[in-house]
Amino acid sequence: MKLLPVHPILWSCLLILWASESESESNTPDVCQDERDPGNIHTQSPSGQAHCVEEAKVDGNFRCLYYPTNVLNCSWSFHTLEKDAQLFVQISICDDDRAVHYPYLSSEERVGSRSLTLLHEWLYVILHFNITLHGNWTVYTSGYETDMLEVQSPPENISASVIDGGLSVRWGLPKSRGTSRPRCFEYQLDMGDQERPKNVAAELSYTEPNADPTCTYRVRMRTRKTHACQDSSHWSDWSHTVTVEPSVYTLSTLVIASISLGIPMILLAVLLLLRHQRVSKVLFPPIPRPPQKYKGFLEKSDTFNLFHSAPPAEPVEEITKVEDMEQKPEQML
Repeated sequence: MKLLPVHPILWSCLLILWASESESESNTPDVCQDERDPGNIHTQSPSGQAHCVEEAKVDGNFRCLYYPTNVLNCSWSFHTLEKDAQLFVQISICDDDRAVHYPYLSSEERVGSRSLTLLHEWLYVILHFNITLHGNWTVYTSGYETDMLEVQSPPENISASVIDGGLSVRWGLPKSRGTSRPRCFEYQLDMGDQERPKNVAAELSYTEPNADPTCTYRVRMRTRKTHACQDSSHWSDWSHTVTVEPSVYTLSTLVIASISLGIPMILLAVLLLLRHQRVSKVLFPPIPRPPQKYKGFLEKSDTFNLFHSAPPAEPVEEITKVEDMEQKPEQML
């Protein structure tokens, strides 16, 4: 029976809590049903009270990025806040006019970040920064469509080669949740030559003139949307590196074949020059000439006698008749 007097006190406390909670809910409408103004900051504070922090000091101290992996990352940094100021950060995710509840989207840190994986692509992100200083408070609100926060994927199908004395680079359009028109993208090319990246817009190819065929080029790219298609755009990650080897390595087979055939031919030519007379005699032997004593025979038409001379005449016997005069003296008288 002693517990009975406690019941009226409990009931009164519950009524007070319910009334205060109802009042707070009525004073804090669903932010997803408010009028949206993407990309701009809106301030809210009691009437007649100055803002705790100038809007210019709030703008630029936070950002949200929506990556190709459907991860949303929001970060903020308020180093310039006064020591006595208190900060409360709240992130709201809206699907049309309905709030999508995600855990751990609030913080009291002056420097911090929150990451979450979105289950839908087309959502609306609202950031609330409630700053309290010397008993005064101001709420800074900024909303974004997810396509405004999108970070592009690197360009695809990147190829590079040295053609006609220039380094030719070609690529394909990056994957995008929004528009895929070529004029909405700009690119940066890093060719590994210790120079600043080359900027290319609304194109799918680029040629660097006067490329050195003996150098090795390492080409990588990144992209973002132009300001004409997206107000606040951020560079994507760098793509994989495409390596262009020197052309001497590419033509190694041709060079080896040329050396294998060219060097023996050069050596043969040198040998012919050094031994021209000897080699010429072997390749082009001289026509034999007859001696002078046969020249007369060659000039005659009867060539048969040259090789077949007439047989020598048989020896002729000479007979001398001697008469004996002494035996017939009488006849002489």
